[in-house]
Amino acid sequence: MLLVPVTLFATAALGVVLFRLLTQRDFHATADRLFVALVALYLVQSLLVSLRWGYGIEALRLPIGLVAAIIPACAWVAYRSLSGRSGLGAAWATVPVAVTWVAILGWRDAVDLILPIIYVGFGLMILIPVMRDCDPPALTPIGDARQTRRALGLIGATLIASAATDAFIVYDFVRNAGQASGHLISIVQTGFVMIIGFAAASGRSTPEEAEAAPLPDLADHNDHALVLSRIEDLFVREGFHRSEDLTLRRLSRRLRLPDRRISEAVNRLRGVNLSQFVNEYRIRDACVLLRDTDQSILQIALAVGFASKSNFNREFQRVVCQTPSGWRAASRMSAGEE
Repeated sequence: MLLVPVTLFATAALGVVLFRLLTQRDFHATADRLFVALVALYLVQSLLVSLRWGYGIEALRLPIGLVAAIIPACAWVAYRSLSGRSGLGAAWATVPVAVTWVAILGWRDAVDLILPIIYVGFGLMILIPVMRDCDPPALTPIGDARQTRRALGLIGATLIASAATDAFIVYDFVRNAGQASGHLISIVQTGFVMIIGFAAASGRSTPEEAEAAPLPDLADHNDHALVLSRIEDLFVREGFHRSEDLTLRRLSRRLRLPDRRISEAVNRLRGVNLSQFVNEYRIRDACVLLRDTDQSILQIALAVGFASKSNFNREFQRVVCQTPSGWRAASRMSAGEE
């Protein structure tokens, strides 16, 4: 009877995720294409690992190593692109890939050391900025900021965990002739596949990266109050905050200011990150609609710029300390008493 490795089921699940991405993304943004490529790489890797450890096909060791070397570099370049920093600066990511391939083809004893180092390095380059920076990546729709930062953190942590797994496998082969490696790979690979599938699917971007570089700064570098005033004026006059696809980069281009100037002004003078600041303006507009119209909560959420009702409910609760339906009922009761 032919046995089916557990990892093949995870591979099939990842195939479903990849199919949905291919049919739902428009791929105008480089980041979207890179995240789909990342899912595809994990799909190929998962299939190869399933066949290698499930059926003992030793010939697959070489392609497994070649694909494994690409994954962390692709993950980091995708993150960099989502942050609006694509271009020649990402070209150096090919260097560790090339070094690993050379080692795989001509110095295999070094691969067990090189691969974990590469995974940890790229993982930290993703994870540390995500944990340190409270603002969304420049090309991420502000409404998706929380999910995107969480997804990027998962990808970075998964790369590091993968390196730890490789180190344990080497130890197991040295001490126990690899007796525990097969079971470990089945469990860990299944988990990694599901994490990466979810995380990469959350890496949505806007196609703004093809535009010209931001224009020179027109304001005094130390005048955060002036920057904040310009942002608020844009929101009040034009309702710019209500765009579902609003990003830090789109806002910076409109104001002719660098991304960092906008983030710093909001962080220092309002004590919140840009996503929270924008959502507070959206919630103000939502309160007016909840009080003065009979639109459904979903209609109002979409009208003020939220991409989903769940995000709207969470942010409304944070800002107002009530649910939208509860606030609507209370405001109408108060109006009736008057």
